[in-house]
Amino acid sequence: MTDATKSELSSLLRLAWPIAVAQFGLMLLGLVDVAFLGRVSVTDLGGASIGRSVSFAAASVGLGIASALEPLASQAVGAHEPGRAWGALSRTLRALAIVWVPTVAFAYGITLLLPRVGVDAQLVRPARMYLLAQAPSLFLFPAFLAIKSFLQAHHETRPALVAAVVANVVNVVVCALLVQGDGALTRVGLPAIGLVPHGALGAGIANAISNFVLVAVVYGAALRRREANTEGAPSLRRVFSLGVPMGLQLAAEIGVFATVGVFAGLLGEHAVSAHQIVIGLSSFTFMGAQGISSATSVRVGYAVGEGRSARRPGILGLAVGALYMCLMSLVFFLVPAFLVGLFTQDVRVLATAMGLMHVAMLFQVFDGVQSVAAGALRGAGDVKFPFWANVGAHWVVGFPLALLLCFRFRMGAAGLWWGLFAGLVVISVLLARRFYVVSRGLIQRV
Repeated sequence: MTDATKSELSSLLRLAWPIAVAQFGLMLLGLVDVAFLGRVSVTDLGGASIGRSVSFAAASVGLGIASALEPLASQAVGAHEPGRAWGALSRTLRALAIVWVPTVAFAYGITLLLPRVGVDAQLVRPARMYLLAQAPSLFLFPAFLAIKSFLQAHHETRPALVAAVVANVVNVVVCALLVQGDGALTRVGLPAIGLVPHGALGAGIANAISNFVLVAVVYGAALRRREANTEGAPSLRRVFSLGVPMGLQLAAEIGVFATVGVFAGLLGEHAVSAHQIVIGLSSFTFMGAQGISSATSVRVGYAVGEGRSARRPGILGLAVGALYMCLMSLVFFLVPAFLVGLFTQDVRVLATAMGLMHVAMLFQVFDGVQSVAAGALRGAGDVKFPFWANVGAHWVVGFPLALLLCFRFRMGAAGLWWGLFAGLVVISVLLARRFYVVSRGLIQRV
């Protein structure tokens, strides 16, 4: 290994680990909801899981706009233009405010269609309640990601880590009180005060409060890097031109997972609850890959801003991401029953979830590779190819196969997961190869 490679790997790992830990903290917010709801009501857990899937899919454009700040900020900082980076953050937050109301309206509209596609009526009400309660998060969470990207471009990762810790403490307290009511107080020796359990509604409120905490902490840190001179900052139109394709890419990816979550609802409350538990566990380990992806995006953006080859940071990021996800698959293989048992004691949910864990062991390796490859392409400012690749891989290959295996071959929820796995294999190959091609020479700044 050359000195240049060692130096790049060291920079990547120093940046990746705190981002990954913060990402784990973010995912823990959702797992806490699942843990509380899973011990109160299978119906509330199933409904909230559908509501979460719908809201996450609807937020894809906002998440894409937040992701646009990764190349804009990292390339600007790499070129020693901090004012341009601050201007990019300001315009990104403005763009997120513009799309927030349409996003909430779109998400609510999807819930009106749930009964028409056959989702059990008892799941629709908690899904809608959860979605409406956490509606502020459809602005707050993308805003947090944008501010976090701005700080990461300056190699400042501690604020996001602190934000994740504080938000999790708040989430546990609020979620326990609102989901379990007086039961949460009496279990720790405190007197009952008349709190009524609110199930999915309470979990949604806790989510919104926690996301507000996330934004407050990181924005306070970002203000210390505020610049008066933002000359050369991208226009609002430029932010949208980068962010919308990224959002559509996320929509293609998130949308297929959300749609599969809805179809899992057709299989009954036990199947959709098992699906939510395993997707939650997979998403938790995936946060490590997301941290590596963000670090890779920053390092690639730095290279582009400095006018040097971006291949080394991109390839190293892919290697580190693949190794990490292989280790996580080993954990799934060794202790699947323990992991699932953290969230439910329902025998039918446990049995279904154990079958899905076998698929998840393979599933997450390719999910990690595609995530890091997408991060490398974001850092390079390549936003159109990943969108079309995601559409083809997930909607032409993965989704039809998922439906075929689930309903035609009667494989149930496992069939849905095998279809998703096939789509991930295709997209990981396409994106990794794309980065290898575009990094043959110097990449132009966005």
